[in-house]
Amino acid sequence: MARLFAKDYHERSNSWFFNHAVIVFEEGDLWHWHTEDESGNILMRFYPTEEKRSHFSEWVELLYDAKAGKIKEFQCAECGQDEGCRHFLSLLLYAYNHISDDIFKEEIIQTGDGDSLRGSNRLLDSISGAYFEIEGIYNPKQSKVRVYHRGFDGIDLSAYAKYLCGTNPKKLSFPEDELFDENLKSFIAHLEEVRSAYSRKNNFWSLNKPDFAGLLVRMKPLSTRLIIRETNEELVFAKNPFELSLRIEPAGKSAFRLSAVLVDELSAIYSGYPAWLFFRNKAYELYLPFTNEVIDKIFDGNMLLNDKDLVFYRTIVRDQLAQKNIYLDFDKDIVLPQIISTPPKSRLYIKALGEDILLEGALIYDEMYEIPLSHLRFGKPLIYAKPHKHDEAMWFYLPYALEDKVKRLLRALPPPETDRFEQKAQLLYTPNRFEYLKEAIFQIDDQEWDIRVADELSSKFITKIRLEVEFEISRTEDIDWFSYNVSYRHKDLRFSHEELKAFFRSDEEFLHTVDGRIFYITNPQIFSEIEKLVSKSEEDIDNVYRARIRSLPYYQRLQEENPAFRIYGDDFVQAMFRDLKRRRLDEEVQLPLNLQRVLRGYQKSGIAWIKMLQHYGLNGILADEMGLGKTIQALAMIAATPVESTSIVICPKTLLYNWAAEIEKFHTNISFAIVEGTKEHRQEILQSPNIRLFLIGYSMVLSELEVLKEMDFEWIILDEAQNIKNVSAQRTSAIKKLSGKHRLALSGTPIENNVTELWSIMDFLMPGYLGTLPRFKRRFAQSEDNSEARDGLHRQVLPFLLRRVKKDVLLELPDKQEQIAWAAMNPLQEKLYLQILDDVKRKLMPGSQEEMSYVHILAALTKLRQVCNHPHLANPDILPKPELSAKLELLLELVQDAIGGGHKILVFSQFVQMLKIIRKVFDEMGIKYSYLDGQTKDRAGAVQSFEEDESIRVFLISLRTGGTGLNLTAADTVILYDPWWNPMVENQAIDRAHRIGQTKKVQVYKLITKNSVEEKIISLQKNKLDMFSHVIEGGAASLKAMSIDDLRSLFD
Repeated sequence: MARLFAKDYHERSNSWFFNHAVIVFEEGDLWHWHTEDESGNILMRFYPTEEKRSHFSEWVELLYDAKAGKIKEFQCAECGQDEGCRHFLSLLLYAYNHISDDIFKEEIIQTGDGDSLRGSNRLLDSISGAYFEIEGIYNPKQSKVRVYHRGFDGIDLSAYAKYLCGTNPKKLSFPEDELFDENLKSFIAHLEEVRSAYSRKNNFWSLNKPDFAGLLVRMKPLSTRLIIRETNEELVFAKNPFELSLRIEPAGKSAFRLSAVLVDELSAIYSGYPAWLFFRNKAYELYLPFTNEVIDKIFDGNMLLNDKDLVFYRTIVRDQLAQKNIYLDFDKDIVLPQIISTPPKSRLYIKALGEDILLEGALIYDEMYEIPLSHLRFGKPLIYAKPHKHDEAMWFYLPYALEDKVKRLLRALPPPETDRFEQKAQLLYTPNRFEYLKEAIFQIDDQEWDIRVADELSSKFITKIRLEVEFEISRTEDIDWFSYNVSYRHKDLRFSHEELKAFFRSDEEFLHTVDGRIFYITNPQIFSEIEKLVSKSEEDIDNVYRARIRSLPYYQRLQEENPAFRIYGDDFVQAMFRDLKRRRLDEEVQLPLNLQRVLRGYQKSGIAWIKMLQHYGLNGILADEMGLGKTIQALAMIAATPVESTSIVICPKTLLYNWAAEIEKFHTNISFAIVEGTKEHRQEILQSPNIRLFLIGYSMVLSELEVLKEMDFEWIILDEAQNIKNVSAQRTSAIKKLSGKHRLALSGTPIENNVTELWSIMDFLMPGYLGTLPRFKRRFAQSEDNSEARDGLHRQVLPFLLRRVKKDVLLELPDKQEQIAWAAMNPLQEKLYLQILDDVKRKLMPGSQEEMSYVHILAALTKLRQVCNHPHLANPDILPKPELSAKLELLLELVQDAIGGGHKILVFSQFVQMLKIIRKVFDEMGIKYSYLDGQTKDRAGAVQSFEEDESIRVFLISLRTGGTGLNLTAADTVILYDPWWNPMVENQAIDRAHRIGQTKKVQVYKLITKNSVEEKIISLQKNKLDMFSHVIEGGAASLKAMSIDDLRSLFD
């Protein structure tokens, strides 16, 4: 038997402090209990008997390592972890004298806990439902507000508040410090900072009402619930500041009242910055630029003003309020004096006074009123003065910033001979100080001061000037060109481009005019900008230049972005600028009735934009985000072409049948042909008469180039135009050799890797517009980090590019947009499909109903559908490569586009083996995904990974397994890889993303193989929905309900 805590006792008992601090207890004076935790340590708690409570702490807890015979840590209810705690030292003496370690040989109750949570489980439980109650908000007669805390059991919040403010005399530890977030800590600490009184009996703080506004600032971000005690309603903070209007109205003779305009009854107001308005249980913050006393008077209706106050409130106060989005209104019966409140321009006159030079400062308002700069000496923001050459005095606003501006000026100028600046804003300089003055004047910032030099001194002072450019533009007889002359001016000065060109080539710093004046040009870059334009133009005669009409939008963009750039043009030029800016012509686009009904507003705007470009002989890029209907907008342009004309669409082969489907759906009047098949067949198609639109894949253009070059197309349209991004590719070169009256590029991503891709597309649309490729690379591609270069390219391209993204047109998009994406079988698929189809017709399609084998027919239908997905599913000898399935290629294209657009995608298929092929391809391509089928064990984990991991963009899901019961609102794109017989099942799958909690619009793609049983399913669903529902739900038995004609229709 050994004495308990012997090692710890001997380490401490020899000190003088120990012998004087300990309290000697008899056996039985202290009670205790102990448990063993999950680590094998002993947790012990000591507490006094009723008779000894006045001599000992409420409790002392300690953690004891029985193997080492040492106390690891302790906590005293009164002294915390203070090593000098007399209660702990007394406990050591008591245990040494009266307890042996045999107590640990008895059966010990074991306890379980974990250390992975921030704070103990007990503490977490105790505060999980904690909240605060606020009392006294509404009662104006109460001078204090009480804040009660509820549910913080076992936590001394008053002591913790002191600890947060740096006061902890008892050296208590606060494990809750790890659990409380910074907002809650700030709130609790503020209660101590404002010296709130605390009631331990009833657990509340009491603070003065003037301090409550500051506490509300710390309440707003709290996640802990706040309850208004009087009404038991939860305190709610409005997300946005209160939208307030103030009004000034007459209140007697020469008196006016400023008050708040409120629609709802105000429950309470707390002044501060911000101030807080309470409407029942909802609190609004309000940033008012007034003192607390003024705020109180405004909302009490006691804020009275006099005549002079009106001017101050009309100018200074109104401006301050406007910055806070608060409107100040004046009653119509209030007559205000004339007030000039626009910021003034600072002007400095330089005049000759005999042989001396006089500097005189003035403030210019709206180029109409002039007052001496000396009025600043009064140090007030408002002054009542009579302006120069006016008989009546008026109020002027003097911004405080003027004082610093004047101080900078006076520091920059040499000391004058006579200083009358404060009285008359005048400084007098004698000839001996002229050179110093000349240098100082030149150094003055011309953006701060408008310096006016008298004519007689113009040859002695250098004047800084900012040039403005004027273009006079007119259309030439050649409709593809325009002519222009360019000049530069500053007030009464005017220079030609050639004159300035000669000056800048001379390397002279100052420009001397024939009349002896000396000028310094402060914005030479404007000449450089114009020189770039002139160098791209053809020089005519007498400083007149010619340029292509397609360049005009760039000139317009310069004018919009640079106030020093002005264009004066004829009617054609002005109309073009107007139309380019609004992106449409005057007359409304006439669309067929069937399109009027189905086109959305933004699509009609897109067509109007293309029509406008067409009118001016320009071409462009329709760069709408995927799913916004670029195809239907382009087809609307084809539909408007002359019947005898021919156009061509060049697109990826996977999209050929999408275009065909759109034509069949909306433009039955457009005769079209898909250029595919053998060489002979393709040429036969291209020579077909009466075809208005040819559809051809990018890969086929090079093969048929010789035929295509001989054709004159009305429109050449590139879909997914980024396919010609490789400038040196043969097919890019081939496409650019085609002849077309109008050209249009469709691409959601005209730049994927670098800006030369955009050059290639623009070179197809308007050859030469962006210059030669080497020059373009030097200016843009080799300086992609140069914001100035990027801005220049943006200006050049913007008029010819229209891009809308889903978030910008959400109001016009439906909640769920469905679209069929068509795929045409490749030769291998088609061969296998026809073999199976021929076998079905031969063996399984008898002459009568009684002879049919329904189980075999269902199997045959399934096999045909598998071929549509991937021939490997029907014949395992065929490798599961992407290029062997047109539909898989289409899926990969859609997925990559969606990922590039920042979307998350759900891919559903009823064939698990197809999902496995897709996942293998994704692995090879490095596309991260989640996966779910009937064999997936951790279903919840797969869902969580997709929902929370931003790097996982795709979720592959078996339709049977994941078609119901999942919430996948992180996705906004759904792809149904194969059609389901029952559309209701498809809708359930779509609703995994399109459901409550979804904040984005959902785009749905149904992948359908052209000329297959899948196409039959889609067409028959409308009329035979019940039939197809029975086929899948009832299996082979339900086939008996179908007629021979119904069955045969599937295999025709």
